[in-house]
Amino acid sequence: MSIKIKLYMSYLAMAIVPVILLMLFMLFLFFAGNNQDLREFTEAQKNESFNQAIIYGELLYVLRDESEKMEDPAYISGMQQRLSEQWAGFLLTKDGVITDVSPFLNELSPDEDWQRIADEERDELRLKHYRFKSKAIAFPFKDGSEGELLLYYRLEPVPIFWHRVTMAAGLIIVCLTGLLLTYFVSRSIIRPIRSLRAAALKIKDGDLSQELRPQKPVGGGNQNEIDQLSAAFEEMRIRLKHSIEQSLQYEDNRKMLLSHISHDLKTPISAIKGYVEGIMDGIANTEEKRQRYMQTIYRKASDMDQLIDELFLFSKLDMHKVVFDFKTVDIARYLEYLLDEQRFEMEKSDVKLLFQDASEGPMLAAVDPDKLYRVFTNMLNNSVKYMLHDGAPREHQVTVKVRKEKDFAKIEIEDTGPGIDAEDLPYIFDGFYRAEQSRNSETGGSGLGLAIVKQIVEGHGGIVWAENRNSGGARFCIKLPLMSENQGGDTA
Repeated sequence: MSIKIKLYMSYLAMAIVPVILLMLFMLFLFFAGNNQDLREFTEAQKNESFNQAIIYGELLYVLRDESEKMEDPAYISGMQQRLSEQWAGFLLTKDGVITDVSPFLNELSPDEDWQRIADEERDELRLKHYRFKSKAIAFPFKDGSEGELLLYYRLEPVPIFWHRVTMAAGLIIVCLTGLLLTYFVSRSIIRPIRSLRAAALKIKDGDLSQELRPQKPVGGGNQNEIDQLSAAFEEMRIRLKHSIEQSLQYEDNRKMLLSHISHDLKTPISAIKGYVEGIMDGIANTEEKRQRYMQTIYRKASDMDQLIDELFLFSKLDMHKVVFDFKTVDIARYLEYLLDEQRFEMEKSDVKLLFQDASEGPMLAAVDPDKLYRVFTNMLNNSVKYMLHDGAPREHQVTVKVRKEKDFAKIEIEDTGPGIDAEDLPYIFDGFYRAEQSRNSETGGSGLGLAIVKQIVEGHGGIVWAENRNSGGARFCIKLPLMSENQGGDTA
């Protein structure tokens, strides 16, 4: 429930609830006064006023035309009895002296000085917590004496203190209702705000571990504004935490890059310096030696240039700053074209390159042809490098297989090299990791070739892994997602 609706409902409740509670309180007082039915009570009140009016009219007639009846004790007693049933009674005076007091009034206030009240001729009288109205009617007795009838009748069916009690109860109910509604509504707003403040202070101090859990709406309704703010704040915290962790990871990667750059560049630079010093000191005193020194210097400089290129590419891939230019290609046709280019170069190194196409139809995928070219050249060069430096007398052959596997194109690159040690398999795609047999300057390995392969393949939404063949040699596997039929477009 939104805060706006909560506030509207609380305002409405502050207006309605006190009225309901006050009515319930009055009903409680009503039943506590031995009144069994509110309808009977209301009807009796109407009848009481009506009967009082009838009796009053009858008294006026008697006093005007039959005043002698006011000297008849039986008539007076009967009239007092009728009036008492309607919560009324009268005082009768003759020449200013009270001659008769209503038993009903006397019962309500037995210690009252009725003569004094008659002399004062009060318009209103309070008896036993009830208000009585007074009406004075003057008439002559038969003997010529001056008579006066003071009629007292109840104005309200409830005691006087009910007004004060009702007012006090109303004020208490209004105050309690306002306090309780304010407390519960404000608590639902203040508590999440306090949680937000605590989380913000934690973030200010650099602590991003404070998890903020927005309350779930009851019954699966919509979140209120505070919960929406909490959810947005929690998402911001998670993204900020991820960003900082990513920045720290980038910092660690940069430190690692610097460490490996200094290590990997030191060896060729030292070699170049040594050969240059040999030329300068006259050690290369023949044209043949100088030529050999210069070729070595050139090879080392080329290795350094390749290493720097790979370092830059790996750094950009690791920080996700490389833009992929995706195009729709047929994977099998793309591999066939790429391998035709590589076959000639590999045959120069006495390595046979085979291609087995089991695609059984077009396999369209969205790829960056240039980046994917780097993937396969790195993997083929890696296979050639390990086979040529193995030294074992075996046929040097690389076989590339492609086939469709569910919604993926699976490419396998198998070689007849020495394979990969079991302890090295989980790490060969990590940056700067090199298997033991390549930890020397002769292989020219930088430890970044396969790490670049992994970054590019994952950038295509694919996966890559390595395993050993049962018959010997290594097998590198790549899975690239294929496009659905309705996604297919022009093939590049």
